[in-house]
Amino acid sequence: MSKVGRPSKAKKKLKDGFYMHVTIKNSNSPIRIMRETKAGLEDAREQFKNNKFKYLGQVKNNVWLDGENKGKKTN
Repeated sequence: MSKVGRPSKAKKKLKDGFYMHVTIKNSNSPIRIMRETKAGLEDAREQFKNNKFKYLGQVKNNVWLDGENKGKKTN
């Protein structure tokens, strides 16, 4: 069953946590993965050690706290 009405134009907001990109072999587009803790991030880094891994940064209250987008709002 589909919703009736106009779709929202509001931007989706990211949850608070640590974000990374992982590019799987034979794929051009990366997958964005979120972990809630720094320990979870390290576990994910170990899990995807054979793939291309890129740390994006930490998000809190829709603002990047570190990484490439430090200080910018999430869109």
